[in-house]
Amino acid sequence: MKIKNHAITMIVALGLPLIGCQGGSEDFQNYSSTSSAQNDSQNITDPTDTTVEDSHDIADHIHNDITEAISEDIQALGCVKASTSQKKQVNLGLSKKEEFLAKCSKETNGSSWCDELVRPNPRSVNTFRCTYGSSQAHNLIHPDESTWKYPIAGVRILQDLSAKGLKISQIYNWWRPEPYNKNVGGAAGRHPYGTSIDVRFASNSEADRAFRELCKMRKAKRLRAIGHYGSASLHIGVGDRTANTWGKSCN
Repeated sequence: MKIKNHAITMIVALGLPLIGCQGGSEDFQNYSSTSSAQNDSQNITDPTDTTVEDSHDIADHIHNDITEAISEDIQALGCVKASTSQKKQVNLGLSKKEEFLAKCSKETNGSSWCDELVRPNPRSVNTFRCTYGSSQAHNLIHPDESTWKYPIAGVRILQDLSAKGLKISQIYNWWRPEPYNKNVGGAAGRHPYGTSIDVRFASNSEADRAFRELCKMRKAKRLRAIGHYGSASLHIGVGDRTANTWGKSCN
């Protein structure tokens, strides 16, 4: 009972927007197939720029770190249900699952991380079910094939980090469309466009080492954004619209 009371207190502190699953709105659909065109027309920021703090990105992962310690039933309390058209986009992506996995496998020499790209955060499964329904397959694949290059490039980055001896636990986010993205407290400008991945390393110190290596890759223009959340998790923004770092600076 003490654990439940503590969890509820944390939820109140987080200020979850809605209690209970509610009907979805068309206004949440910012993950349409026009995302690639938006990325192509974006203003490019010099990857050598100094750190830009992004409070939404930081809040996203503070939220995730807390909810990972909360029961799944409580996680699903603040939840907006996906609209029919939002589910249609998710199912369109699902219909391309095997095609994506084949492409990822071919371009990464059969990396097992490809499977983790299409599986949303397992610690937020109840929020996923609340958003899309209990019968929905626990998979998210961006339906716009032009975005697939970003997570695949992310896997290749992880392969290079692994070759340097870094210990990687899992990929736990790629495409995170609305309203699922909002339901887990996500920033609006990152994962809904399918341009980045979130990665959990074996320890905080491993994440620190990985961040330093990623800074070198960013300087070489292999990725645009890096987020360090003060834990074992990093955001790897291969094609993010905003080219920045947060949580730590690249020296």
